[in-house]
Amino acid sequence: MTEQVSDCKTEKTSKTGWLLSSFTIWLFVMLVGLNVFFQQVKPLQYIKTSRYVPLEQNPLVSKFPKFFDSAIHPEIIVLGSSLPMEAIARYDAEFSHNLDSTNLDAIRKYTGARYLEHLMEKKTGTKISAFNLTCVACMTSDAEMILRKIIDTGRSPKVVILGMGPRDFIDNIAPAAGKTPVCQLLSSRVTLPEIFSEKRSVDDFRDLLIGQMVYIYKVRGDYKTMLTGWACDLVSHPANLFESKMSNLPPPDAALKDAVGLKKKKRSQFADLPEWKERYFPANFKRFESEKASFRKMLANCHDKGIKVIVVNMPVTAQNRALIPDNLYDRYRQEVCALPPEYGFEIIDLNSNPSFTTSDFYDSAHLNAGGGKKVQDILVSSVNSLSL
Repeated sequence: MTEQVSDCKTEKTSKTGWLLSSFTIWLFVMLVGLNVFFQQVKPLQYIKTSRYVPLEQNPLVSKFPKFFDSAIHPEIIVLGSSLPMEAIARYDAEFSHNLDSTNLDAIRKYTGARYLEHLMEKKTGTKISAFNLTCVACMTSDAEMILRKIIDTGRSPKVVILGMGPRDFIDNIAPAAGKTPVCQLLSSRVTLPEIFSEKRSVDDFRDLLIGQMVYIYKVRGDYKTMLTGWACDLVSHPANLFESKMSNLPPPDAALKDAVGLKKKKRSQFADLPEWKERYFPANFKRFESEKASFRKMLANCHDKGIKVIVVNMPVTAQNRALIPDNLYDRYRQEVCALPPEYGFEIIDLNSNPSFTTSDFYDSAHLNAGGGKKVQDILVSSVNSLSL
């Protein structure tokens, strides 16, 4: 009997020892630990390469992880493209002195709206928090997706301020809907119910499902590209044939050097007009209809959730406005600008406001600090109600 008990103990000890020494189990534990480490530390931020910036560190969209990875719940969310982004950031640099306005990356990453908060507090008599989620080249469909994701996290704002312009509905240069940096970043932040509820291809379904559970899998493309670029930088070798060809070309500013050989020609305020012409021509009515549908969807969602929306039709210079095809601009005014009142929301039209002059802009479309102050002053003074 004693021998049987001893044999049982030996057998149990043997099984326990086998489990503890099992390669599969230890491999699983190691992979889980590695996944947690990569998710928390994000080692890519410590790898410096001139060739590639991972999506979550891209200054165009880097402010979104900062918001969605936090628990902050502001009363006001500001959305839109670089037009409201520049207006807010450039005057905040003067108002609160917490931002270097000469650093374009800093402006793009800036999530504050200090002067806007100041004006709102003066008008309402209560302290208000605002989070600035504007970003470069943001289309209306991007803004709709950003707000929908915020609502899905249970942090619906009381007020949404959307700065918009015709470009947000018709841009020929912007990636196709669903392929923008904003969509690429936020589409990976889907919940399990969203993965199963929406219609997807088998490959997309598999990647999203695995990526939801394994962070390393979700960012595997970033690590592959980043490490390739780092290795090529280390040995001073082009990463591909395109880089090899580009390295043999003369510097892009070679033709602009003067007799001294150092000083560049001064850039004209309207040097950006050819780029804007490419954005506006040819008139992209298909994109217009798609973006208009996203705008309507966003307004309807806010109406249903009890979120107040203030739409600002941002000003641009007369030179920039002249590039927009008249039939497209007329449809923008008649069909897009007419939508907010349908849902009981206000639209403040600053593009037809005569108080804006060329001196308020630093190029054909973006406001300087003085113009940014003027936009925010008119916005807060013009809005009819701000019950928060």
